[in-house]
Amino acid sequence: MTKQRTYFLGFFVLFPIFFMIISFLWKYVFRGIELGEVLTDTLGILAIYYFIVSVFFSFRMRLQ
Repeated sequence: MTKQRTYFLGFFVLFPIFFMIISFLWKYVFRGIELGEVLTDTLGILAIYYFIVSVFFSFRMRLQ
């Protein structure tokens, strides 16, 4: 696997999955916050994360 593919898998697939699992466990199971609120918070944070990472990757790919 190339270095770029590894970065892509890490930043766009693995980290968001880990973040969602940990966030749901922490907020819904341990803190007892409603599932709808946990879902909107987590997806909102992931949307901002995907936007920032996409901009970063587009600049990085243009420089190479």
